Amino acid sequence: MATLRELSEITGYSIATISRVLNGDETLKVTENTRAMILEAAGKADYPSRQNVNKKSGTGLHLKLGLVEMVTAQESEKDPYYLYLKNNVEKCCFANGMETFVMQYDTEGECYRSAVSRELDGILAIGQFREEQIVAMEKCTSRIVFLESAPFPEKFCSVMPNYEVGIRQGVDYLIEQGHRKIVFVGPEFSTDSTCQQAPELRRKIFADYMGRRGKEAEGILLDAEWQGDDVAELIMQYVQGFREPEERPTAFFTYNETTALGVFRALQIMGYQVPEDFSILSYNDTVLATMMQPKLSGIHINIEEMVKHAVWLMEKMATGEGEIPLRISVPATLVIRESVRSVQRC
Repeated sequence: MATLRELSEITGYSIATISRVLNGDETLKVTENTRAMILEAAGKADYPSRQNVNKKSGTGLHLKLGLVEMVTAQESEKDPYYLYLKNNVEKCCFANGMETFVMQYDTEGECYRSAVSRELDGILAIGQFREEQIVAMEKCTSRIVFLESAPFPEKFCSVMPNYEVGIRQGVDYLIEQGHRKIVFVGPEFSTDSTCQQAPELRRKIFADYMGRRGKEAEGILLDAEWQGDDVAELIMQYVQGFREPEERPTAFFTYNETTALGVFRALQIMGYQVPEDFSILSYNDTVLATMMQPKLSGIHINIEEMVKHAVWLMEKMATGEGEIPLRISVPATLVIRESVRSVQRC
């Protein structure tokens, strides 16, 4: 895991600038390219460099793979998780002697295009895609593996994080620490595997599991778009609505780290401390979590394992072994740092 000083040496920007970018400080006057460079450097610094990768560790197939993303560079700045996922895909493919070519969707032509015109052995697709985009991928190749979505499971292989395991781990941990009033902060709806609006999965799992825990703790749903400013305003209104301190929740469980930043910002504005006054537990657990103060406890999505399984599925298809479309669910891991404290109960 890179330190702020190491990131400063890599990017050439000051430690203060890097810290403010990673903590979502929108008052910082830097260009979008600068923000993107710092976020990408942080994501890449979390894993071994390409110079240290042994290309002979793969199968020797030397596949040529198209790399398709659902998000733009600007969108990835808002949620760096997908940027880290893409970086891992590129590094794992490189380690296995595979070439990757970024492909862009041409809306007018309803097709995918690449700067390099070559026949593809397969496509690794990151995120959720509309049905017409999936049809366009099929025109390039029938070998497609989806990461972070599972459209048309009768046709395509996919690798997904197991959100149920992660939410259960988070809720169990907060209850074990004595928290009896827990707020889930995140959107009510999100997009499913084909970009259709659907109930947000993490929120739904949280509500269902808190219901099964019965009288042990109260689960509260605070619907919010996950971007920082919207969350901060909502949290301030919510906390200020309690007349007595004992009525307030003691812990926030956030949809992702961008949401956690919004909660942090609101509590700081109101003069509260984390975790002394409120605890925060976040989903995703990217490198951003270690650069917050205090360091953020979270549910770690095992990105590296997801990518390894996606590449393995692609290799099986390339060798003719992947006749049955498989869906692999990778469990999450609870990472305990500094943003959650134990609550004493009488």
